[in-house]
Amino acid sequence: MNPLILLPGASVLMIVTLELPREIKKVFFKIPIWASSSAIALIVGTVCRGVLGPMTGFTTELLLWPGLAAAKKAFEVQEKRRQKKGGKNGT
Repeated sequence: MNPLILLPGASVLMIVTLELPREIKKVFFKIPIWASSSAIALIVGTVCRGVLGPMTGFTTELLLWPGLAAAKKAFEVQEKRRQKKGGKNGT
């Protein structure tokens, strides 16, 4: 197995968990994890198939499902802390 097929899925996971603004994460995490990870894996698998092979979509799905579930849980905990700590605007 070529370890490079993990790179597109890991990149998407890092963008979603670390780079997206909080307001966009609120909207993104309203979508069920299975649906969002499958849609992203389908897109990544289609785009990267010619370069890295057909297993890219499958490995992206295997990375995104638990990764997005953990990111959603961490985001929910952060939001609860923010609401408990902060005022109306959440800063």
